[in-house]
Amino acid sequence: MDVPSKSNKAWADIVTGKKTFQLKFLAAKILLGRLTRAVKEDPSPENISSSVDQIYAIFANNVNMPSVQDDLKTIFG
Repeated sequence: MDVPSKSNKAWADIVTGKKTFQLKFLAAKILLGRLTRAVKEDPSPENISSSVDQIYAIFANNVNMPSVQDDLKTIFG
């Protein structure tokens, strides 16, 4: 599975905490925890966009890992 585009609403939903998932990819799990806290403190569109960029990048850079593939299926179906 390819990494869905950053414009996919699910990215914003996970960094804002609107949707939560049990992720298998540890690095994404740790980063997502930090990003959701940062977005709760500063829910500006710029901060949400920056957070989406960061979580997208970690998935895109590790897309061939089985845990990343599993997480993408979990998040995006």
